[in-house]
Amino acid sequence: MYPVIIRPFCHLTVSQYHRIVQAREAVFFLEQHITAPDADAVDPQSVFLWMEDGERVVAFLRIIPAGVVYAEASIGRVLVDAGYRRRGLCRHLMQEALRHIAGQWGPQPVRISAQKHLADFYRSLGFEVVSDEYFEAGIPHVKMLLRN
Repeated sequence: MYPVIIRPFCHLTVSQYHRIVQAREAVFFLEQHITAPDADAVDPQSVFLWMEDGERVVAFLRIIPAGVVYAEASIGRVLVDAGYRRRGLCRHLMQEALRHIAGQWGPQPVRISAQKHLADFYRSLGFEVVSDEYFEAGIPHVKMLLRN
């Protein structure tokens, strides 16, 4: 397993942010063909968690504090590089993110906007579906909540 790096946006180096953007573009733009802007006003308010293999970001997510996107803390931009899937990286990264949220802000609910085909994965982490299906960037999603 690769070590998890945790940094608030303001503590990222230019090189780290560049590698993260490359990974996000590879998955969201090139693989999933999402044409909505990726880097947004939420990035500077977020905490980034990622894993690297050498200089390559192989898994990533961002933690968004409560009150920024949702009333609850949230996790978004979750990705695993196509060549590194099915190795447990996403599960490990999500567990670290949930630990970080609890450690920073105490036990609290966490909301996510999950691609519908990944709902069972997030259920296995304790999340429950709390919305009807909707489309985000042309992909079916559901809102999910982890109640604490």
